[in-house]
Formats: sequence, C-alpha cells, structure tokens
Amino acid sequence: MIMDNMEQFKILMAMDVHYMPSEYEGNIYHYTSPIGFQSILFGDRLAVCLWASRYDCLNDASEGTVAEEILQEVSMDLLVKKEISKEVYDVFTSVKTSRTIPLLREAGGELKATRAECNRYICSFSKNSDSLSMWNYYSKGNKYEGFKIGFCSKGLKDDVRDFFRGTEAKSYIYPVVYKKDDQKKLIERSLLKLKDFYSEENIPRIRAIIATRLLDWGLVFKKECFQHEEEVRVIVDIAKRERQISVNYRINSGYVIPYICLLYTSDAADE
Repeated sequence: MIMDNMEQFKILMAMDVHYMPSEYEGNIYHYTSPIGFQSILFGDRLAVCLWASRYDCLNDASEGTVAEEILQEVSMDLLVKKEISKEVYDVFTSVKTSRTIPLLREAGGELKATRAECNRYICSFSKNSDSLSMWNYYSKGNKYEGFKIGFCSKGLKDDVRDFFRGTEAKSYIYPVVYKKDDQKKLIERSLLKLKDFYSEENIPRIRAIIATRLLDWGLVFKKECFQHEEEVRVIVDIAKRERQISVNYRINSGYVIPYICLLYTSDAADE
C-alpha cells in the first residue's frame, strides 16, 4: 500500500518496541576473577566500576552473524507460506546490517535525533545466582578463585543511563535470546508489520528499518549451545565521533580489547 502520511509510517516504526525482547528487570550476577573483582569494587573510590568490552572483540566468532541468517530463513518461510510476495521477499533478503544507529543528543535543553556510526560495548551478566558453568571458568586446575557480584538490573540500568546523559550514547539491558524459534518469532513479527507498508516509495525506508534492527538483533541473538550461560547484557552504543567518553585497552590472550567503564553508584552485594 502507498502511505498517505509518511510521518505516520515513521512514527509507527519508531514506536514498535516489540521487535526486541523486553528489557530485563530481575537481579543479575557478574562472575569475575580476583583481579576483576578488585577492579570493579576498588578501581574507582567513588563508585563500582564495571567494564564493557567492544562486542566485535569478544571470543565468540558468531557474534552478530546469527540475526542475518535468521532473517533469510524467516523471509523464505513467509514466501513459502505465501504471506509475502516475491517482490517483498527480495527486499527483505537484500538487506545487510546497518553501520549507523539512531541516537538522541541533548543540545540547548532539547533532544535532537541523529544517526551515527557507533562502537558497541557489552558487559555480561547471568540470571543464575549460582551457575556451575560460570564457576567452571574460574576453577581450572587446582584454582578456585572466582567471585560473583549481584546487581539490581533496574538500578544498574538507571545509573548507566544517567552516567552517559548528555553524550552521543545510549544503553539497554537485554536478556540474550538463544532458542531459534524465539529468534524467528521476533523477526517474523517485525517483517509482517513492514510488509503491510510495502510500496516502491517505501522500499528505502523498509530497508533502513530492517538494517538497523539487524544491529540490535545481532547483539542479543546467540547460538543455542551458549544457553547454559543464561546471559543478560548491558549494551552501550557510542558514536565514534563522541569524545567525552574515555576508551581504555586491556590484553586478553594476546589480543588488545577496547573497553569502557560503566560507573554504578548504587549498592551492590558481593558474594
């Protein structure tokens, strides 16, 4: 259909939050080494300081690739079921993950919308307060040197957002989606809404929306073999042109990994 009001289309898509899982609201737990424990609690004398590492430097080579694979599968399923036409299928399957992210920046007391190429950072937690698989990371050989720090996810989310206020950055706290059926449902729901607005005129906008959503899906979709981690992620998008946020570097297994600090000022209970 051809939109009578293009602004209506933009607003509808901007308000469609159901393409992602709901932000997590329970307690979460960060498992770490003795050195990590010391850095988190005593690295900054005024606050708990968590590290968020750049996602493309993590140890899972499949990071960010699962969503594009699922998009292709869902599009084919919809075509076979005749829920979309071949023209719509071709549009959906030709989209690649965007390199820019929509952001809001405070300027002159007003919030202004912009797009920017971003670096994306992740700080990982688990829903499980006593995860054997997570403890195993810190019990190699005869060493049993792991620590667990518990957080209230709502307090963490609010403090992280306050910390980045006034910068070109935004943050979320999402549970990772492991089951393929759940991943397909999220993408299918989004594609079916977009299908209703398909027209030659709307093709560039539809592609832009899917490309941006692939970025978000890419950070919360993981292969089912990782589901034992029960991971929840704090995700921070930072515009590459942003200069107010310091980027630090650490060495892990011979690789240089960029990371940022997330200052969290509420109470945390260490165990």
